[in-house]
Amino acid sequence: MRTASDNKLAYLLMSPVLVYLLAVMVLPFGWALYLSFTNKVVGMPAVFTGLKNYAELVQDSLFWKAAWNTLIFTAAAVFFKTVFGMIMGLVLNENIIFRNLFRVLLFLPWTIPTIVSVFTWQWIYSDVGGVLNFLLLKLHLTDRPLGWLATPDLAMFSVILVNVWRGIPFMGIAILAGLQTISKDIYEAAMLDGAGAVKRFIHMTLPSVREVTIMAAVMTTIWTLNDFEIIWLLTRGGPSNGTQVLSTLSYTIGFLNMSLGKAIAIAIMTMPPLILLINYVTKRSLTSGD
Repeated sequence: MRTASDNKLAYLLMSPVLVYLLAVMVLPFGWALYLSFTNKVVGMPAVFTGLKNYAELVQDSLFWKAAWNTLIFTAAAVFFKTVFGMIMGLVLNENIIFRNLFRVLLFLPWTIPTIVSVFTWQWIYSDVGGVLNFLLLKLHLTDRPLGWLATPDLAMFSVILVNVWRGIPFMGIAILAGLQTISKDIYEAAMLDGAGAVKRFIHMTLPSVREVTIMAAVMTTIWTLNDFEIIWLLTRGGPSNGTQVLSTLSYTIGFLNMSLGKAIAIAIMTMPPLILLINYVTKRSLTSGD
């Protein structure tokens, strides 16, 4: 039975963490929430305006375009990262020659600094001397260089491709970890019973790695929703707002247009889905821990 002294000791030990959370998370968030209800502009005092920022955003077509682009960008990127991550995990789980070397090479996109990888992809996509257009022209798949970052549809495809390229290693690592927990004896028994590769994958592999795949997919969804660097460095939300997502729109309004109140309001409006996803990950983690 816990005594009063035990409770005091517990609070004393928790106090540094509580102070840290209050100083680093609670107070800044509270201040940001307040600013979202003001017309705060850089260099000017904040004046409380209530829900004006939120009302204007709801009526702003650019906000809804950015929200739709965010949905398309996130859904497509997470889907392809999951598919190719599964393929990567399956391949690296096999006893192939130079397996450790392939693991290192395939994990490199996740370890390279974002700015380095983005500048590399800028060169790949360039319509003047870019390697991608060079290959397409040499293979006679196109008769002119394509503007990969100059047209809205191609630009969205291009930024999704870079995000997928960077994110596949995380999914591959997570799924590979799940695959390595499956006993080889189970596969051998299934092969003796005549189960083919497809049946083994559907009825044995997928159920065994379902939990880790879902968790990894949810985590990469959170990261993708918050992705800013790739899109900003490649397209700055253009052309014609074709790749404008909520994170880049918030940055543009806040730091280029100097309207901090409205920019913070955009960030606040993106929080509900993130909170739901984080809550899901936390509950699943605690459940698996039990």
